Amino acid sequence: MQDWTLKIDSEIMSAVDLMSPANFKYMSVNKLHYTTKYSGILFDMDGTVLDSEGLFDKAQLRFLKENNILVSSEDLSEFKGLSYKHFYPRFMSKFNITGVVDDIRLKLRTYLHEIMETELEYIEGFEKFYSTYITDCHVKVGIVTNTTRLSYQKIDQCVGIGKYFPYSLTASESREPKPSPVPFIQAMDDLALTSDNTLIIEDSQTGLLSAVGSGAQVIGITTSLSKQDILKIDNSIHVVDTYRDIAEYLENC
Repeated sequence: MQDWTLKIDSEIMSAVDLMSPANFKYMSVNKLHYTTKYSGILFDMDGTVLDSEGLFDKAQLRFLKENNILVSSEDLSEFKGLSYKHFYPRFMSKFNITGVVDDIRLKLRTYLHEIMETELEYIEGFEKFYSTYITDCHVKVGIVTNTTRLSYQKIDQCVGIGKYFPYSLTASESREPKPSPVPFIQAMDDLALTSDNTLIIEDSQTGLLSAVGSGAQVIGITTSLSKQDILKIDNSIHVVDTYRDIAEYLENC
Protein backbone atom coordinates (compact mmCIF):
# COMPACT_ATOMS: atom_id res chain seq x y z
CA MET A 1 0.00 0.00 0.00
CA GLN A 2 1.04 3.55 -0.54
CA ASP A 3 2.91 5.14 2.35
CA TRP A 4 2.03 8.43 3.93
CA THR A 5 4.23 11.26 2.69
CA LEU A 6 5.71 13.31 5.47
CA LYS A 7 6.68 16.90 4.71
CA ILE A 8 8.83 18.49 7.38
CA ASP A 9 10.00 22.08 7.46
CA SER A 10 13.79 22.23 7.85
CA GLU A 11 13.50 24.51 10.87
CA ILE A 12 11.25 22.01 12.58
CA MET A 13 13.63 19.20 11.65
CA SER A 14 16.37 20.74 13.74
CA ALA A 15 14.13 21.82 16.62
CA VAL A 16 12.13 18.65 17.26
CA ASP A 17 13.17 15.15 18.19
CA LEU A 18 11.27 13.30 15.45
CA MET A 19 12.30 9.94 16.85
CA SER A 20 10.21 10.60 19.96
CA PRO A 21 6.83 8.85 19.64
CA ALA A 22 5.23 11.53 21.80
CA ASN A 23 6.38 14.27 19.43
CA PHE A 24 5.64 12.33 16.26
CA LYS A 25 2.15 11.16 17.11
CA TYR A 26 0.44 14.41 17.98
CA MET A 27 2.52 17.28 16.69
CA SER A 28 0.63 20.33 15.45
CA VAL A 29 -0.49 20.17 11.83
CA ASN A 30 1.35 23.44 11.33
CA LYS A 31 4.51 21.40 11.72
CA LEU A 32 3.63 18.10 10.06
CA HIS A 33 1.46 17.54 6.99
CA TYR A 34 0.41 14.16 5.64
CA THR A 35 -0.72 12.91 2.27
CA THR A 36 -2.58 9.62 2.32
CA LYS A 37 -4.04 7.25 -0.24
CA TYR A 38 -7.46 8.08 1.22
CA SER A 39 -9.23 11.01 -0.37
CA GLY A 40 -11.99 10.95 2.23
CA ILE A 41 -12.76 9.76 5.74
CA LEU A 42 -16.38 9.24 6.78
CA PHE A 43 -17.21 9.09 10.48
CA ASP A 44 -20.19 7.73 12.30
CA MET A 45 -21.25 10.14 15.04
CA ASP A 46 -22.66 8.50 18.19
CA GLY A 47 -20.05 6.29 19.80
CA THR A 48 -17.43 7.17 17.20
CA VAL A 49 -17.03 10.94 17.36
CA LEU A 50 -19.29 11.66 20.33
CA ASP A 51 -19.41 9.90 23.68
CA SER A 52 -23.19 9.93 23.42
CA GLU A 53 -24.48 6.37 23.36
CA GLY A 54 -24.90 6.35 27.14
CA LEU A 55 -26.91 9.56 27.00
CA PHE A 56 -29.66 8.00 24.91
CA ASP A 57 -29.65 5.07 27.33
CA LYS A 58 -30.33 7.55 30.14
CA ALA A 59 -33.22 9.08 28.21
CA GLN A 60 -34.72 5.64 27.60
CA LEU A 61 -34.29 4.57 31.22
CA ARG A 62 -35.98 7.76 32.42
CA PHE A 63 -38.92 7.18 30.10
CA LEU A 64 -39.23 3.53 31.07
CA LYS A 65 -39.07 4.32 34.80
CA GLU A 66 -41.91 6.81 34.37
CA ASN A 67 -43.89 3.94 32.89
CA ASN A 68 -42.99 1.62 35.79
CA ILE A 69 -40.60 -0.43 33.69
CA LEU A 70 -37.32 -1.00 35.53
CA VAL A 71 -34.44 -2.24 33.39
CA SER A 72 -30.70 -1.64 33.04
CA SER A 73 -28.56 -0.28 30.22
CA GLU A 74 -27.70 -3.86 29.25
CA ASP A 75 -31.33 -4.35 28.24
CA LEU A 76 -30.96 -1.53 25.71
CA SER A 77 -27.80 -2.71 23.94
CA GLU A 78 -29.68 -4.15 20.96
CA PHE A 79 -30.87 -0.66 20.00
CA LYS A 80 -27.42 0.90 19.53
CA GLY A 81 -26.92 2.47 16.12
CA LEU A 82 -30.51 2.04 14.96
CA SER A 83 -32.32 4.80 13.11
CA TYR A 84 -35.55 6.08 14.58
CA LYS A 85 -37.40 4.14 11.85
CA HIS A 86 -36.09 0.87 13.27
CA PHE A 87 -35.69 1.87 16.91
CA TYR A 88 -39.21 2.82 17.93
CA PRO A 89 -41.03 -0.30 16.71
CA ARG A 90 -38.48 -2.55 18.44
CA PHE A 91 -38.36 -0.43 21.60
CA MET A 92 -42.13 -0.37 21.98
CA SER A 93 -42.47 -4.06 21.21
CA LYS A 94 -39.77 -5.19 23.63
CA PHE A 95 -41.22 -3.28 26.57
CA ASN A 96 -44.90 -3.62 25.61
CA ILE A 97 -45.32 0.13 25.33
CA THR A 98 -48.57 1.42 23.89
CA GLY A 99 -49.29 4.90 22.65
CA VAL A 100 -48.70 7.19 19.73
CA VAL A 101 -45.21 6.75 18.31
CA ASP A 102 -44.75 10.47 17.62
CA ASP A 103 -45.61 11.30 21.25
CA ILE A 104 -43.07 8.81 22.54
CA ARG A 105 -40.45 10.13 20.10
CA LEU A 106 -41.06 13.68 21.30
CA LYS A 107 -40.70 12.72 24.95
CA LEU A 108 -37.52 10.70 24.43
CA ARG A 109 -36.00 13.40 22.25
CA THR A 110 -36.81 16.05 24.86
CA TYR A 111 -35.13 14.00 27.59
CA LEU A 112 -32.11 13.35 25.37
CA HIS A 113 -31.66 17.01 24.48
CA GLU A 114 -31.85 18.01 28.15
CA ILE A 115 -29.10 15.51 29.00
CA MET A 116 -26.95 16.63 26.05
CA GLU A 117 -26.83 20.20 27.31
CA THR A 118 -24.69 19.20 30.29
CA GLU A 119 -23.16 15.80 29.51
CA LEU A 120 -22.35 15.59 25.80
CA GLU A 121 -18.62 15.23 25.04
CA TYR A 122 -16.34 14.09 22.24
CA ILE A 123 -14.77 10.65 22.35
CA GLU A 124 -11.37 10.91 24.01
CA GLY A 125 -8.67 11.68 21.46
CA PHE A 126 -10.96 12.70 18.60
CA GLU A 127 -10.27 16.43 18.67
CA LYS A 128 -6.49 15.98 18.84
CA PHE A 129 -6.64 13.40 16.06
CA TYR A 130 -8.66 15.76 13.89
CA SER A 131 -6.33 18.70 14.39
CA THR A 132 -3.29 16.57 13.54
CA TYR A 133 -4.51 14.25 10.81
CA ILE A 134 -7.40 16.10 9.16
CA THR A 135 -6.95 19.86 9.43
CA ASP A 136 -5.04 21.26 6.43
CA CYS A 137 -4.35 17.75 5.11
CA HIS A 138 -6.64 17.93 2.05
CA VAL A 139 -8.82 15.00 3.09
CA LYS A 140 -12.58 15.25 2.62
CA VAL A 141 -14.50 14.41 5.78
CA GLY A 142 -18.12 13.86 6.64
CA ILE A 143 -20.49 12.60 9.31
CA VAL A 144 -22.89 9.80 8.34
CA THR A 145 -25.39 9.16 11.12
CA ASN A 146 -28.70 7.49 11.85
CA THR A 147 -29.54 10.50 14.02
CA THR A 148 -32.20 12.87 12.68
CA ARG A 149 -31.35 16.34 11.38
CA LEU A 150 -33.19 17.92 14.32
CA SER A 151 -31.05 16.07 16.85
CA TYR A 152 -27.92 16.83 14.83
CA GLN A 153 -28.74 20.53 15.02
CA LYS A 154 -29.13 20.26 18.79
CA ILE A 155 -25.78 18.50 19.01
CA ASP A 156 -24.19 21.28 16.98
CA GLN A 157 -25.59 23.82 19.42
CA CYS A 158 -24.15 21.88 22.35
CA VAL A 159 -20.64 21.01 21.12
CA GLY A 160 -20.18 22.74 17.75
CA ILE A 161 -19.71 19.56 15.74
CA GLY A 162 -20.24 21.50 12.52
CA LYS A 163 -16.79 23.08 12.84
CA TYR A 164 -15.29 19.66 12.22
CA PHE A 165 -17.68 18.41 9.57
CA PRO A 166 -18.70 20.66 6.67
CA TYR A 167 -20.66 17.68 5.30
CA SER A 168 -23.20 15.67 7.28
CA LEU A 169 -25.78 13.11 6.21
CA THR A 170 -28.49 12.25 8.74
CA ALA A 171 -31.35 9.76 8.71
CA SER A 172 -33.58 12.64 7.63
CA GLU A 173 -31.81 12.90 4.25
CA SER A 174 -30.55 9.38 3.68
CA ARG A 175 -32.51 7.32 1.19
CA GLU A 176 -32.26 4.37 3.59
CA PRO A 177 -30.95 4.14 7.16
CA LYS A 178 -28.08 1.98 8.35
CA PRO A 179 -27.55 -1.04 8.35
CA SER A 180 -28.15 -0.52 4.63
CA PRO A 181 -24.93 0.58 2.89
CA VAL A 182 -26.92 3.33 1.17
CA PRO A 183 -26.00 6.16 3.61
CA PHE A 184 -22.26 5.71 3.10
CA ILE A 185 -22.64 5.23 -0.65
CA GLN A 186 -24.80 8.35 -0.79
CA ALA A 187 -22.17 10.31 1.14
CA MET A 188 -19.38 9.09 -1.14
CA ASP A 189 -21.40 10.18 -4.17
CA ASP A 190 -22.07 13.60 -2.64
CA LEU A 191 -18.36 14.11 -1.92
CA ALA A 192 -17.15 12.69 -5.26
CA LEU A 193 -15.42 9.80 -3.48
CA THR A 194 -15.21 6.11 -4.33
CA SER A 195 -15.06 3.04 -2.13
CA ASP A 196 -11.42 2.60 -3.16
CA ASN A 197 -10.31 5.94 -1.73
CA THR A 198 -12.59 6.18 1.31
CA LEU A 199 -12.02 5.15 4.92
CA ILE A 200 -15.01 4.71 7.25
CA ILE A 201 -14.81 4.77 11.05
CA GLU A 202 -17.69 3.10 12.91
CA ASP A 203 -18.47 1.50 16.26
CA SER A 204 -21.87 -0.24 16.34
CA GLN A 205 -23.06 -3.43 14.67
CA THR A 206 -25.63 -1.48 12.66
CA GLY A 207 -23.04 1.00 11.45
CA LEU A 208 -20.33 -1.55 10.75
CA LEU A 209 -22.69 -3.62 8.60
CA SER A 210 -23.52 -0.48 6.65
CA ALA A 211 -19.87 0.50 6.27
CA VAL A 212 -18.70 -2.94 5.14
CA GLY A 213 -21.55 -3.12 2.63
CA SER A 214 -20.38 0.12 1.03
CA GLY A 215 -17.14 -1.51 -0.12
CA ALA A 216 -14.87 1.03 1.59
CA GLN A 217 -12.07 0.24 4.03
CA VAL A 218 -13.55 0.11 7.53
CA ILE A 219 -12.10 0.80 10.97
CA GLY A 220 -14.10 -0.43 13.96
CA ILE A 221 -13.46 1.38 17.23
CA THR A 222 -14.23 -0.59 20.39
CA THR A 223 -16.41 1.98 22.16
CA SER A 224 -19.54 -0.17 21.81
CA LEU A 225 -18.38 -3.68 20.88
CA SER A 226 -15.41 -5.88 21.74
CA LYS A 227 -12.76 -6.72 19.16
CA GLN A 228 -14.15 -10.24 18.91
CA ASP A 229 -17.68 -9.00 18.29
CA ILE A 230 -16.49 -6.58 15.62
CA LEU A 231 -14.54 -9.28 13.77
CA LYS A 232 -17.61 -11.53 13.84
CA ILE A 233 -19.35 -8.89 11.71
CA ASP A 234 -16.57 -9.00 9.11
CA ASN A 235 -12.95 -10.05 9.57
CA SER A 236 -11.78 -7.42 7.07
CA ILE A 237 -12.53 -4.67 9.60
CA HIS A 238 -9.44 -3.11 11.15
CA VAL A 239 -10.16 -2.96 14.89
CA VAL A 240 -8.82 -0.20 17.15
CA ASP A 241 -9.36 0.85 20.75
CA THR A 242 -8.47 4.55 20.53
CA TYR A 243 -7.88 7.43 18.15
CA ARG A 244 -4.16 6.99 18.76
CA ASP A 245 -4.55 3.54 17.20
CA ILE A 246 -6.28 5.12 14.21
CA ALA A 247 -3.37 7.54 13.85
CA GLU A 248 -0.93 4.63 13.86
CA TYR A 249 -2.99 2.83 11.23
CA LEU A 250 -2.89 5.87 8.96
CA GLU A 251 0.84 6.21 9.41
CA ASN A 252 1.48 2.59 8.47
CA CYS A 253 -1.21 1.61 5.97
